[in-house]
Amino acid sequence: MEDAEIVLMFSLLMIPAAIWLQLWVKNRREKRRNELGEEEFENTARAFGSIILEGTAIVGGLIMIIMGSSGVLKYVLNFYNT
Repeated sequence: MEDAEIVLMFSLLMIPAAIWLQLWVKNRREKRRNELGEEEFENTARAFGSIILEGTAIVGGLIMIIMGSSGVLKYVLNFYNT
């Protein structure tokens, strides 16, 4: 296998992992909602930790989606360019 195919495989594996990460954050937020639709935390430390964890997951997931789709696009462009 050449390097291009290996990059393509990792890119294709990265996209579903990133989508799962985004869905995980969404489900985590939905579990914290009360009857009025507001997010509730037990204390400030839990709120701060949740903001840091979920923010990192969202940004990391978006970076993974961008890198994965660019790897697929690069492979397609190189494949049809030659």
